[in-house]
Amino acid sequence: MAAQQNRPAAQLRPPQAVQRTQPPATQRMSEQSSASSRSWMRWVGIALALSFLWYALAQVSLGDHLVLRASKDGGVPVTWSAPLSLLEGNWRGKELKGDIEFEPEAAPPAEIGALLPELSSGSTLTIQVGEEGKGSIDGIELDGVEVRPGLSSILKSADGNALPLGLAALMFATLLINTRWWLLLHAAGCPTSWLNALRITYTGLFFNVILPGLSGGDLARGWIAARGHPERRSAAVVTVVADRVFGLWAMTLVALAAVSISDLRFESLRLPVAAAAAGLTLAWVIYSLEGPRRWLRLQERLQRLPKGSILVDLDRVGQELAQRPKVVLCSLGLSFANHFTSALAIFWLARGLGEEISFLQILVISTVANTLSAIPLAPGGLGVGEILFGGLFRMAGGSWALGVGTSLAWRLELLAVGLIGGLASLLPGGREMRQEFRAAAKGEPVVGNSPGSQSTSETNHQDPPIGPEDSTTVSSP
Repeated sequence: MAAQQNRPAAQLRPPQAVQRTQPPATQRMSEQSSASSRSWMRWVGIALALSFLWYALAQVSLGDHLVLRASKDGGVPVTWSAPLSLLEGNWRGKELKGDIEFEPEAAPPAEIGALLPELSSGSTLTIQVGEEGKGSIDGIELDGVEVRPGLSSILKSADGNALPLGLAALMFATLLINTRWWLLLHAAGCPTSWLNALRITYTGLFFNVILPGLSGGDLARGWIAARGHPERRSAAVVTVVADRVFGLWAMTLVALAAVSISDLRFESLRLPVAAAAAGLTLAWVIYSLEGPRRWLRLQERLQRLPKGSILVDLDRVGQELAQRPKVVLCSLGLSFANHFTSALAIFWLARGLGEEISFLQILVISTVANTLSAIPLAPGGLGVGEILFGGLFRMAGGSWALGVGTSLAWRLELLAVGLIGGLASLLPGGREMRQEFRAAAKGEPVVGNSPGSQSTSETNHQDPPIGPEDSTTVSSP
Protein backbone atom coordinates (compact mmCIF):
# COMPACT_ATOMS: atom_id res chain seq x y z
CA MET A 1 0.00 0.00 0.00
CA ALA A 2 2.80 2.38 0.88
CA ALA A 3 4.53 1.56 -2.38
CA GLN A 4 1.36 2.41 -4.24
CA GLN A 5 1.10 5.77 -2.48
CA ASN A 6 4.66 6.62 -3.52
CA ARG A 7 3.89 6.08 -7.16
CA PRO A 8 3.83 9.25 -9.34
CA ALA A 9 0.47 10.99 -9.59
CA ALA A 10 0.42 10.48 -13.35
CA GLN A 11 0.36 6.69 -12.88
CA LEU A 12 -2.50 6.85 -10.37
CA ARG A 13 -4.89 8.50 -12.83
CA PRO A 14 -7.41 6.38 -14.68
CA PRO A 15 -6.63 5.93 -18.38
CA GLN A 16 -9.33 8.34 -19.48
CA ALA A 17 -7.65 11.13 -17.51
CA VAL A 18 -4.60 11.04 -19.74
CA GLN A 19 -6.30 10.40 -23.07
CA ARG A 20 -6.55 13.18 -25.58
CA THR A 21 -10.01 14.29 -26.59
CA GLN A 22 -10.76 15.03 -30.21
CA PRO A 23 -11.28 18.75 -30.81
CA PRO A 24 -14.59 19.87 -32.35
CA ALA A 25 -14.86 20.12 -36.12
CA THR A 26 -14.87 23.93 -36.02
CA GLN A 27 -11.68 23.93 -33.97
CA ARG A 28 -10.02 21.51 -36.40
CA MET A 29 -11.01 23.72 -39.32
CA SER A 30 -9.61 26.77 -37.54
CA GLU A 31 -6.35 24.95 -36.83
CA GLN A 32 -6.08 23.82 -40.45
CA SER A 33 -6.71 27.36 -41.67
CA SER A 34 -4.10 28.72 -39.28
CA ALA A 35 -1.57 26.11 -40.41
CA SER A 36 -2.29 26.96 -44.05
CA SER A 37 -1.71 30.67 -43.35
CA ARG A 38 1.57 29.97 -41.60
CA SER A 39 2.71 27.77 -44.49
CA TRP A 40 1.78 30.46 -47.03
CA MET A 41 3.61 33.15 -45.04
CA ARG A 42 6.67 30.90 -44.73
CA TRP A 43 6.86 30.45 -48.50
CA VAL A 44 6.45 34.19 -49.07
CA GLY A 45 9.25 34.83 -46.59
CA ILE A 46 11.53 32.34 -48.34
CA ALA A 47 10.80 33.97 -51.71
CA LEU A 48 11.63 37.41 -50.31
CA ALA A 49 14.83 36.09 -48.72
CA LEU A 50 16.01 34.58 -52.01
CA SER A 51 15.18 37.81 -53.87
CA PHE A 52 17.10 39.97 -51.38
CA LEU A 53 20.05 37.57 -51.40
CA TRP A 54 20.12 37.52 -55.21
CA TYR A 55 20.21 41.33 -55.27
CA ALA A 56 23.06 41.45 -52.74
CA LEU A 57 25.13 38.88 -54.62
CA ALA A 58 24.40 40.50 -57.99
CA GLN A 59 26.38 43.54 -56.82
CA VAL A 60 29.43 41.36 -56.15
CA SER A 61 31.79 40.86 -59.08
CA LEU A 62 33.61 37.57 -59.52
CA GLY A 63 36.75 39.34 -60.76
CA ASP A 64 38.84 42.26 -59.50
CA HIS A 65 38.35 45.85 -60.62
CA LEU A 66 40.66 48.85 -60.67
CA VAL A 67 38.96 52.07 -59.57
CA LEU A 68 40.60 55.40 -60.42
CA ARG A 69 39.54 58.89 -59.39
CA ALA A 70 40.92 62.15 -60.79
CA SER A 71 39.92 65.77 -61.41
CA LYS A 72 40.85 68.34 -64.02
CA ASP A 73 41.96 71.87 -63.10
CA GLY A 74 40.64 71.49 -59.55
CA GLY A 75 37.19 70.46 -60.72
CA VAL A 76 34.92 67.77 -59.37
CA PRO A 77 36.71 64.39 -59.33
CA VAL A 78 35.35 61.69 -61.62
CA THR A 79 35.53 57.96 -60.96
CA TRP A 80 36.25 55.25 -63.49
CA SER A 81 36.63 51.49 -63.07
CA ALA A 82 37.70 48.61 -65.28
CA PRO A 83 38.32 44.86 -64.87
CA LEU A 84 41.82 44.03 -63.61
CA SER A 85 43.82 40.81 -63.87
CA LEU A 86 46.53 40.78 -61.21
CA LEU A 87 49.95 39.51 -62.28
CA GLU A 88 51.97 40.33 -59.17
CA GLY A 89 50.96 41.01 -55.61
CA ASN A 90 47.75 40.62 -53.66
CA TRP A 91 44.76 42.97 -53.73
CA ARG A 92 45.47 43.75 -50.07
CA GLY A 93 48.99 44.94 -50.89
CA LYS A 94 50.23 48.45 -51.56
CA GLU A 95 52.27 47.60 -54.66
CA LEU A 96 51.00 45.30 -57.40
CA LYS A 97 51.00 44.82 -61.14
CA GLY A 98 48.19 43.79 -63.46
CA ASP A 99 46.56 43.95 -66.88
CA ILE A 100 43.53 46.15 -67.43
CA GLU A 101 40.77 45.39 -69.94
CA PHE A 102 37.88 47.57 -71.11
CA GLU A 103 35.67 48.05 -74.16
CA PRO A 104 36.13 51.14 -76.37
CA GLU A 105 32.81 52.59 -75.24
CA ALA A 106 34.01 52.25 -71.64
CA ALA A 107 37.21 54.23 -72.20
CA PRO A 108 38.41 56.43 -69.32
CA PRO A 109 37.00 59.98 -69.13
CA ALA A 110 39.03 63.01 -70.16
CA GLU A 111 40.10 63.81 -66.58
CA ILE A 112 41.83 60.44 -66.27
CA GLY A 113 42.90 60.22 -69.91
CA ALA A 114 44.76 63.53 -69.59
CA LEU A 115 46.86 62.12 -66.73
CA LEU A 116 47.30 58.67 -68.29
CA PRO A 117 47.41 59.27 -72.07
CA GLU A 118 48.90 55.83 -72.77
CA LEU A 119 46.20 53.98 -70.85
CA SER A 120 44.56 51.45 -73.16
CA SER A 121 42.88 48.08 -73.00
CA GLY A 122 45.44 45.35 -72.44
CA SER A 123 47.94 47.67 -70.75
CA THR A 124 50.08 46.29 -67.93
CA LEU A 125 50.05 48.77 -65.07
CA THR A 126 52.20 49.22 -61.99
CA ILE A 127 49.78 50.14 -59.24
CA GLN A 128 50.63 51.77 -55.93
CA VAL A 129 47.89 52.24 -53.32
CA GLY A 130 48.69 55.03 -50.87
CA GLU A 131 47.16 56.35 -47.69
CA GLU A 132 43.63 57.78 -47.51
CA GLY A 133 42.69 56.15 -50.81
CA LYS A 134 45.25 57.99 -52.91
CA GLY A 135 47.85 56.31 -55.11
CA SER A 136 49.61 56.24 -58.44
CA ILE A 137 49.56 54.42 -61.77
CA ASP A 138 52.99 53.95 -63.40
CA GLY A 139 54.32 56.66 -61.09
CA ILE A 140 51.61 59.22 -61.94
CA GLU A 141 49.70 60.47 -58.89
CA LEU A 142 45.90 60.33 -58.89
CA ASP A 143 43.26 61.50 -56.43
CA GLY A 144 42.17 57.93 -55.82
CA VAL A 145 43.44 54.44 -56.60
CA GLU A 146 41.62 51.37 -55.32
CA VAL A 147 41.63 47.68 -56.15
CA ARG A 148 38.19 46.25 -55.47
CA PRO A 149 38.45 42.50 -55.02
CA GLY A 150 36.12 40.04 -56.64
CA LEU A 151 34.65 37.05 -54.88
CA SER A 152 37.43 34.72 -56.02
CA SER A 153 40.18 36.99 -54.68
CA ILE A 154 38.36 37.45 -51.37
CA LEU A 155 38.10 33.71 -50.84
CA LYS A 156 41.70 33.05 -51.89
CA SER A 157 43.16 35.66 -49.54
CA ALA A 158 40.88 35.03 -46.54
CA ASP A 159 42.64 34.56 -43.21
CA GLY A 160 41.60 31.19 -41.81
CA ASN A 161 42.45 32.26 -38.25
CA ALA A 162 39.63 34.82 -38.24
CA LEU A 163 36.79 32.29 -38.25
CA PRO A 164 37.77 30.60 -34.95
CA LEU A 165 38.23 33.99 -33.29
CA GLY A 166 34.83 35.14 -34.49
CA LEU A 167 33.22 31.88 -33.41
CA ALA A 168 34.73 32.15 -29.93
CA ALA A 169 33.39 35.70 -29.54
CA LEU A 170 29.97 34.63 -30.80
CA MET A 171 29.77 31.73 -28.34
CA PHE A 172 30.71 34.06 -25.49
CA ALA A 173 27.91 36.38 -26.66
CA THR A 174 25.43 33.49 -26.43
CA LEU A 175 26.53 32.91 -22.82
CA LEU A 176 25.72 36.55 -22.08
CA ILE A 177 22.30 36.17 -23.71
CA ASN A 178 21.62 33.05 -21.68
CA THR A 179 22.64 34.80 -18.46
CA ARG A 180 20.21 37.62 -19.23
CA TRP A 181 17.32 35.21 -19.75
CA TRP A 182 18.27 33.18 -16.65
CA LEU A 183 18.22 36.41 -14.61
CA LEU A 184 14.77 37.31 -15.97
CA LEU A 185 13.47 33.82 -15.20
CA HIS A 186 14.49 34.14 -11.56
CA ALA A 187 13.09 37.67 -11.34
CA ALA A 188 9.75 36.44 -12.73
CA GLY A 189 9.50 33.61 -10.20
CA CYS A 190 10.48 30.83 -12.63
CA PRO A 191 13.82 29.71 -11.19
CA THR A 192 16.01 27.17 -12.95
CA SER A 193 19.70 26.39 -13.09
CA TRP A 194 21.96 28.39 -15.39
CA LEU A 195 23.03 25.20 -17.20
CA ASN A 196 19.43 24.13 -17.79
CA ALA A 197 18.62 27.56 -19.23
CA LEU A 198 21.73 27.27 -21.40
CA ARG A 199 20.58 23.92 -22.72
CA ILE A 200 17.19 25.34 -23.69
CA THR A 201 18.81 28.43 -25.25
CA TYR A 202 21.15 26.36 -27.40
CA THR A 203 18.38 23.99 -28.43
CA GLY A 204 16.43 27.07 -29.50
CA LEU A 205 19.40 28.20 -31.60
CA PHE A 206 19.43 24.77 -33.23
CA PHE A 207 15.74 25.07 -34.13
CA ASN A 208 16.46 28.52 -35.56
CA VAL A 209 18.69 26.69 -38.05
CA ILE A 210 16.48 23.75 -39.01
CA LEU A 211 13.14 25.59 -38.79
CA PRO A 212 13.86 29.20 -39.82
CA GLY A 213 10.89 31.47 -39.44
CA LEU A 214 9.58 34.66 -37.94
CA SER A 215 9.30 33.30 -34.38
CA GLY A 216 12.39 31.10 -34.45
CA GLY A 217 13.55 29.61 -31.19
CA ASP A 218 12.03 32.33 -29.00
CA LEU A 219 8.54 30.85 -29.12
CA ALA A 220 10.02 27.47 -28.29
CA ARG A 221 11.88 28.87 -25.29
CA GLY A 222 8.64 30.38 -24.04
CA TRP A 223 6.91 27.04 -24.54
CA ILE A 224 9.49 25.10 -22.52
CA ALA A 225 9.55 27.73 -19.78
CA ALA A 226 5.75 27.70 -19.52
CA ARG A 227 5.62 23.89 -19.36
CA GLY A 228 8.24 23.82 -16.61
CA HIS A 229 6.34 26.37 -14.48
CA PRO A 230 2.61 25.79 -15.07
CA GLU A 231 1.69 27.94 -12.07
CA ARG A 232 3.64 30.84 -13.67
CA ARG A 233 2.89 30.24 -17.34
CA SER A 234 2.42 33.92 -18.20
CA ALA A 235 5.56 34.89 -16.29
CA ALA A 236 7.62 32.32 -18.18
CA VAL A 237 6.46 33.63 -21.56
CA VAL A 238 7.01 37.26 -20.53
CA THR A 239 10.67 36.51 -19.78
CA VAL A 240 11.22 35.61 -23.43
CA VAL A 241 9.49 38.80 -24.62
CA ALA A 242 11.42 40.91 -22.10
CA ASP A 243 14.65 39.24 -23.19
CA ARG A 244 14.10 40.41 -26.76
CA VAL A 245 12.93 43.87 -25.71
CA PHE A 246 16.03 44.51 -23.59
CA GLY A 247 18.25 43.25 -26.39
CA LEU A 248 16.65 45.49 -29.02
CA TRP A 249 16.54 48.51 -26.71
CA ALA A 250 20.22 48.16 -25.82
CA MET A 251 21.12 47.66 -29.49
CA THR A 252 19.58 50.99 -30.48
CA LEU A 253 21.36 52.73 -27.59
CA VAL A 254 24.73 51.26 -28.61
CA ALA A 255 24.06 52.23 -32.23
CA LEU A 256 23.22 55.79 -31.15
CA ALA A 257 26.42 56.12 -29.11
CA ALA A 258 28.56 54.68 -31.92
CA VAL A 259 26.97 56.84 -34.64
CA SER A 260 27.28 59.97 -32.49
CA ILE A 261 31.06 59.65 -32.08
CA SER A 262 31.83 58.28 -35.56
CA ASP A 263 32.90 60.39 -38.54
CA LEU A 264 30.62 62.16 -40.99
CA ARG A 265 30.25 59.09 -43.18
CA PHE A 266 27.42 57.90 -40.94
CA GLU A 267 25.85 61.33 -40.48
CA SER A 268 22.74 60.32 -42.42
CA LEU A 269 22.11 57.56 -39.87
CA ARG A 270 22.14 59.77 -36.79
CA LEU A 271 18.57 61.03 -36.99
CA PRO A 272 16.84 57.67 -37.65
CA VAL A 273 18.99 55.87 -35.06
CA ALA A 274 18.30 58.61 -32.50
CA ALA A 275 14.58 58.39 -33.27
CA ALA A 276 14.59 54.60 -32.78
CA ALA A 277 16.50 54.82 -29.49
CA ALA A 278 14.32 57.66 -28.21
CA GLY A 279 11.15 55.86 -29.27
CA LEU A 280 12.03 52.65 -27.43
CA THR A 281 13.15 54.59 -24.35
CA LEU A 282 9.93 56.61 -24.34
CA ALA A 283 7.87 53.45 -24.79
CA TRP A 284 9.59 51.89 -21.78
CA VAL A 285 9.01 54.97 -19.64
CA ILE A 286 5.32 55.06 -20.57
CA TYR A 287 4.94 51.34 -19.96
CA SER A 288 6.71 51.29 -16.59
CA LEU A 289 5.14 54.42 -15.02
CA GLU A 290 1.67 54.19 -13.51
CA GLY A 291 0.63 57.74 -14.49
CA PRO A 292 0.96 57.36 -18.28
CA ARG A 293 -0.55 53.86 -18.11
CA ARG A 294 -3.60 55.16 -16.26
CA TRP A 295 -3.97 58.10 -18.64
CA LEU A 296 -3.76 55.76 -21.66
CA ARG A 297 -6.12 53.26 -19.94
CA LEU A 298 -3.76 50.55 -21.11
CA GLN A 299 -5.34 47.63 -19.26
CA GLU A 300 -8.83 48.57 -20.46
CA ARG A 301 -7.61 48.67 -24.06
CA LEU A 302 -5.87 45.31 -23.68
CA GLN A 303 -9.02 43.79 -22.20
CA ARG A 304 -11.00 44.71 -25.33
CA LEU A 305 -8.58 42.92 -27.65
CA PRO A 306 -8.97 39.25 -28.64
CA LYS A 307 -7.70 37.07 -25.78
CA GLY A 308 -7.66 40.23 -23.69
CA SER A 309 -7.57 38.40 -20.36
CA ILE A 310 -4.35 36.67 -21.38
CA LEU A 311 -2.82 39.98 -22.52
CA VAL A 312 -3.77 41.61 -19.22
CA ASP A 313 -2.11 38.75 -17.36
CA LEU A 314 1.04 39.12 -19.45
CA ASP A 315 0.99 42.86 -18.87
CA ARG A 316 0.75 42.33 -15.12
CA VAL A 317 3.88 40.17 -15.14
CA GLY A 318 5.67 42.67 -17.35
CA GLN A 319 4.87 45.36 -14.81
CA GLU A 320 6.38 43.25 -12.05
CA LEU A 321 9.66 43.11 -13.98
CA ALA A 322 9.55 46.79 -14.93
CA GLN A 323 9.29 47.80 -11.27
CA ARG A 324 12.60 46.10 -10.44
CA PRO A 325 15.33 48.58 -11.47
CA LYS A 326 18.22 46.26 -10.59
CA VAL A 327 16.85 43.63 -12.95
CA VAL A 328 16.37 46.21 -15.69
CA LEU A 329 19.89 47.62 -15.29
CA CYS A 330 21.50 44.17 -15.18
CA SER A 331 19.58 43.09 -18.28
CA LEU A 332 20.66 46.22 -20.15
CA GLY A 333 24.26 45.77 -18.99
CA LEU A 334 24.36 42.18 -20.24
CA SER A 335 22.80 43.35 -23.51
CA PHE A 336 25.47 46.03 -23.96
CA ALA A 337 28.19 43.43 -23.38
CA ASN A 338 26.51 41.09 -25.86
CA HIS A 339 26.38 43.71 -28.62
CA PHE A 340 30.03 44.71 -28.11
CA THR A 341 31.08 41.05 -28.20
CA SER A 342 29.03 40.38 -31.34
CA ALA A 343 30.58 43.44 -33.00
CA LEU A 344 34.02 42.12 -32.06
CA ALA A 345 33.19 38.80 -33.74
CA ILE A 346 32.06 40.62 -36.90
CA PHE A 347 35.18 42.84 -36.76
CA TRP A 348 37.44 39.77 -36.78
CA LEU A 349 35.49 38.25 -39.65
CA ALA A 350 35.81 41.46 -41.68
CA ARG A 351 39.54 41.65 -40.97
CA GLY A 352 39.93 38.02 -41.95
CA LEU A 353 38.37 38.79 -45.34
CA GLY A 354 40.62 41.81 -45.80
CA GLU A 355 38.41 44.78 -44.83
CA GLU A 356 40.27 47.37 -42.75
CA ILE A 357 37.50 49.62 -41.46
CA SER A 358 37.69 50.43 -37.75
CA PHE A 359 35.99 48.67 -34.84
CA LEU A 360 33.86 51.77 -34.21
CA GLN A 361 32.57 51.60 -37.77
CA ILE A 362 31.89 47.87 -37.37
CA LEU A 363 29.99 48.65 -34.16
CA VAL A 364 27.76 51.05 -36.10
CA ILE A 365 27.30 48.59 -38.96
CA SER A 366 26.54 45.56 -36.78
CA THR A 367 24.03 47.28 -34.51
CA VAL A 368 22.20 49.10 -37.32
CA ALA A 369 22.15 46.07 -39.63
CA ASN A 370 21.07 43.63 -36.92
CA THR A 371 18.34 46.00 -35.72
CA LEU A 372 16.87 46.37 -39.21
CA SER A 373 17.31 42.65 -39.92
CA ALA A 374 14.97 41.97 -37.01
CA ILE A 375 12.10 43.37 -39.11
CA PRO A 376 10.24 40.21 -40.20
CA LEU A 377 10.62 40.54 -43.96
CA ALA A 378 12.45 37.25 -44.54
CA PRO A 379 13.29 34.21 -42.40
CA GLY A 380 16.23 35.06 -40.18
CA GLY A 381 16.75 38.33 -42.09
CA LEU A 382 18.39 36.35 -44.92
CA GLY A 383 19.20 38.64 -47.83
CA VAL A 384 18.19 41.73 -45.85
CA GLY A 385 21.32 41.47 -43.71
CA GLU A 386 23.54 41.03 -46.77
CA ILE A 387 22.13 44.17 -48.42
CA LEU A 388 22.51 46.15 -45.19
CA PHE A 389 26.07 44.97 -44.55
CA GLY A 390 27.07 45.66 -48.14
CA GLY A 391 25.55 49.15 -48.15
CA LEU A 392 26.91 50.10 -44.72
CA PHE A 393 30.39 48.82 -45.55
CA ARG A 394 30.31 50.96 -48.69
CA MET A 395 29.09 53.93 -46.63
CA ALA A 396 32.06 53.44 -44.30
CA GLY A 397 34.46 53.58 -47.24
CA GLY A 398 34.80 49.82 -47.58
CA SER A 399 33.73 47.32 -50.20
CA TRP A 400 30.21 46.08 -50.89
CA ALA A 401 31.64 42.65 -51.69
CA LEU A 402 33.47 42.47 -48.37
CA GLY A 403 30.34 43.59 -46.55
CA VAL A 404 28.28 40.83 -48.15
CA GLY A 405 31.08 38.35 -47.50
CA THR A 406 31.24 39.35 -43.84
CA SER A 407 27.49 38.95 -43.48
CA LEU A 408 27.61 35.47 -45.03
CA ALA A 409 30.53 34.50 -42.78
CA TRP A 410 28.52 35.74 -39.79
CA ARG A 411 25.62 33.53 -40.88
CA LEU A 412 27.95 30.54 -41.16
CA GLU A 413 29.06 31.10 -37.59
CA LEU A 414 25.45 31.40 -36.41
CA LEU A 415 24.82 28.12 -38.23
CA ALA A 416 27.79 26.53 -36.46
CA VAL A 417 26.52 27.66 -33.05
CA GLY A 418 23.07 26.34 -33.93
CA LEU A 419 24.50 22.95 -34.86
CA ILE A 420 26.44 22.90 -31.60
CA GLY A 421 23.13 23.63 -29.90
CA GLY A 422 21.73 20.54 -31.58
CA LEU A 423 23.93 18.47 -29.30
CA ALA A 424 21.80 19.68 -26.38
CA SER A 425 18.83 17.82 -27.84
CA LEU A 426 20.85 14.59 -27.84
CA LEU A 427 21.43 14.65 -24.08
CA PRO A 428 19.16 12.66 -21.72
CA GLY A 429 15.61 13.94 -22.01
CA GLY A 430 16.36 15.43 -25.41
CA ARG A 431 13.62 13.47 -27.17
CA GLU A 432 10.92 15.14 -25.09
CA MET A 433 12.53 18.54 -25.62
CA ARG A 434 12.62 18.06 -29.39
CA GLN A 435 8.92 17.22 -29.31
CA GLU A 436 8.26 20.39 -27.31
CA PHE A 437 10.16 22.55 -29.79
CA ARG A 438 8.39 21.01 -32.77
CA ALA A 439 5.04 21.72 -31.14
CA ALA A 440 6.11 25.31 -30.51
CA ALA A 441 7.23 25.66 -34.13
CA LYS A 442 3.67 24.72 -35.17
CA GLY A 443 2.42 27.79 -33.32
CA GLU A 444 0.50 26.05 -30.55
CA PRO A 445 -0.30 28.32 -27.58
CA VAL A 446 1.84 28.47 -24.45
CA VAL A 447 -0.37 30.61 -22.22
CA GLY A 448 -3.97 30.54 -21.18
CA ASN A 449 -6.18 27.69 -20.11
CA SER A 450 -5.43 24.38 -21.75
CA PRO A 451 -6.33 20.77 -21.20
CA GLY A 452 -2.92 19.97 -19.82
CA SER A 453 -2.43 22.88 -17.48
CA GLN A 454 -4.22 21.33 -14.55
CA SER A 455 -2.58 17.93 -14.80
CA THR A 456 0.83 19.58 -15.12
CA SER A 457 0.23 21.58 -11.98
CA GLU A 458 -0.70 18.45 -10.09
CA THR A 459 2.43 16.58 -11.06
CA ASN A 460 5.01 19.34 -10.53
CA HIS A 461 6.31 20.54 -7.22
CA GLN A 462 6.65 24.21 -6.28
CA ASP A 463 9.08 26.19 -8.44
CA PRO A 464 10.11 23.17 -10.57
CA PRO A 465 13.07 23.38 -12.93
CA ILE A 466 12.37 24.28 -16.53
CA GLY A 467 12.50 21.46 -19.03
CA PRO A 468 10.52 18.38 -19.95
CA GLU A 469 12.99 15.97 -18.40
CA ASP A 470 12.08 17.28 -14.94
CA SER A 471 8.31 17.10 -15.48
CA THR A 472 5.78 14.30 -15.11
CA THR A 473 3.33 15.92 -17.48
CA VAL A 474 0.98 13.45 -19.12
CA SER A 475 -0.81 15.66 -21.64
CA SER A 476 0.18 18.53 -23.89
CA PRO A 477 -1.14 22.01 -23.22
